Amino acid sequence: MKRNLALLAIMLLLPLSSFAQYCLLGQVTDETGTSIQGAQLCLYQDGELAGLAQSNAKGEYRIGDVPRGSYQVVASCVGYSSDEDSVVIDRDANLNFILMTKSVELDSVVVMGSSSRATSKGHVFYLTKKAKECGNPFVALQEIPLLYSDPVNETVRSADGQSMLILVDGMRVNSGVSPIDPARIKSVEIIDVVSAKYMRQGVKRVVNIKLKDTSLYTYTQLSTRADYPAKSYFAMPTFEIGNSTVSLYGDASISTEHSRQENAYSLVTPGLTKHYAGETRSKSTDYDFSLMGKWRMTAKDYFAAYVQGNTSKENSSSFSLGEQNAQGLVRDNASVYRSHLFSATAYYKHLFSEDEELELYAVYTDNRADNTNSLEETQGLGGTNLQQYISRHHKGSLTLSYSKEFDDGGSLELGNETEYAYDRIENNGLATYLFGHHRLNEFVFAGYTGMLSRKLTYDVTAGMEYMAMRSDSIDHHYFRPRFDLGLHYNITNTLSMHLGYTYSNTAPSVAMLSPYNTSADTLLISRGNPFLLPSKSHVFSWNTSYYKGSMSCGAGVSYGVSSDLIESVRLAADNGVLLTTYQNQGRFRSLQLKGNLLWRVLGCTVLMDMAHHVSYYTSAGAKKYFRGLLLVSKKWGKLEARANFSYQNYIVSEYARTKNYNPTSTLMLSYSFTPDILLSVGCTSFIGNPRSKTTVSTGDYRSVAYTKSNTFSPWVLFRWTIRKNSKRKIDLDNDILRDHEGKFKL
Repeated sequence: MKRNLALLAIMLLLPLSSFAQYCLLGQVTDETGTSIQGAQLCLYQDGELAGLAQSNAKGEYRIGDVPRGSYQVVASCVGYSSDEDSVVIDRDANLNFILMTKSVELDSVVVMGSSSRATSKGHVFYLTKKAKECGNPFVALQEIPLLYSDPVNETVRSADGQSMLILVDGMRVNSGVSPIDPARIKSVEIIDVVSAKYMRQGVKRVVNIKLKDTSLYTYTQLSTRADYPAKSYFAMPTFEIGNSTVSLYGDASISTEHSRQENAYSLVTPGLTKHYAGETRSKSTDYDFSLMGKWRMTAKDYFAAYVQGNTSKENSSSFSLGEQNAQGLVRDNASVYRSHLFSATAYYKHLFSEDEELELYAVYTDNRADNTNSLEETQGLGGTNLQQYISRHHKGSLTLSYSKEFDDGGSLELGNETEYAYDRIENNGLATYLFGHHRLNEFVFAGYTGMLSRKLTYDVTAGMEYMAMRSDSIDHHYFRPRFDLGLHYNITNTLSMHLGYTYSNTAPSVAMLSPYNTSADTLLISRGNPFLLPSKSHVFSWNTSYYKGSMSCGAGVSYGVSSDLIESVRLAADNGVLLTTYQNQGRFRSLQLKGNLLWRVLGCTVLMDMAHHVSYYTSAGAKKYFRGLLLVSKKWGKLEARANFSYQNYIVSEYARTKNYNPTSTLMLSYSFTPDILLSVGCTSFIGNPRSKTTVSTGDYRSVAYTKSNTFSPWVLFRWTIRKNSKRKIDLDNDILRDHEGKFKL
């Protein structure tokens, strides 16, 4: 009897659970954050109206008695563009809408309501309907005046040239912009008050692209490029497939590059005079693959895993003729470099609430490289010299960060980074040795951002770094603080100013610490210094930025003071042999003045980024140099012509100076058959091959080297992108930082 009653109770409860009712609520605002009263919210399921509500004076709405299922929500109001979003109801849900003020198009001139608003940490921009319907995310992002977006090369950079990180829905990304359908972009947030967890990476600006929720989609892309007569080529297929819960991303690439460089070298010491000239030819082949899986475990939990592999080979040979102390000289140099890289990354993010989150980020890297360098000379101090290195690099890191935002506009962040690395360098050449290096790094940080007034924001970040290193038998253990203080002032909605102070330290690299000679040149001994300590620096900065319409400009000044600066030093022997090593060189000061301009008008784009640097060395005095970037492009419908130039007149250190005689340059003509099919032809170094002169002077030692890189080469680029169901793309779009670690070279 009891058993029958229990079965009856279960049968009675099943319908209740099957027809559970939930509530959908949220808020409707305009692009300035002002609440919209009287907006109509329509809830659809399978094309049928399932619910209806209207926003109140606070912009709030509520739709009750909503059964479990998938729905489409449309928000509309007179004077505003409609917006829609999808939602899965399996509990009470919250969904907010931002409606754009409608624009009025008069011929080719568009008169719009406000498309941006200032925040306590930067600015938020909203794309126009035209940008959202263009089909290419890099074209759509050209509407953001503080960014330079390049659809041909598929790159995005800050207009002022600052180090920038791109996030998607608040998650770390690298090359994840390409698969985004611009119709899904809700807003683009420019954050100039940077989070504490990016302190060690030197990030100065963060871009957060917020997307709408969707489901099933597929994405594929093929990119190829060929250079002739340089005989270089590149090919890369990319794919992504998934739904709102699980997705898989992958890419693979192959590239080959040839280069040729003319060299001339002159050495003068009290006992030796040496001159020679020749040519260097090199060829490199590179294979790379990536695979990324993403899983939205629950509405508050995200997980992603990523693996990347790379195999490369580089061959280089040079032949030179000259004289040494008035006698003939023949030099024959050859090098072979092979590298194998594998890295694995895991990323987890948990949302306690909309204002509170936890991030976990783990990376393991295995980097193996073999490098053989041989040099044969037939005169004077020459002979055959061989250096053959086998290097192994293993690194593991774990980053944990917690952040909380408060109702008064403040935010708190706490976290730590733990990293362990082991390097093993073995030389099996004429001189054999084995060098081992262990490094343990622990960094604990805390940061707080608050508002002194509606337009004035401050941020304070402090951290303590512990590092333990063993280079062969030499141990170092030390604590070093890090500190960052900033004030951000929105003078108007389009004019802002930032004052900053940063105290940081920079540890020496493994190559700087190895005490063994890595040069195959009989007249050059190049080795590190295992007694090096980290350098310490104080940097004071002032930056301002302004934008109006499609124009933005900025200016900045920074002044730095460093102590224990790690510098390359050169010591000359009487026989002409030069020893290069590293030392902590005492105090160093630097001054930088910079300015930038980005202007888009009538299909034309002009980007300028210029800076003047002065470096004050302890014994060599002040050394100045200038760097500049100029890009000019013009569009006629689907056709675009572009030219860009980059130039830095000098590269300086305390004992050496390289003079660059002419800028690097690129000329390009591209045609977009559709938003997804692009053909581009161009030429590098079209105004002349880069030439430079490097002078090293210390005591009675003086050497001069001339180089000319033969980089003049026409090229052809073709890219084809296929998006299927792109309007349903998931919101976990490439949400981890993809760690393509650099190859290990001495």
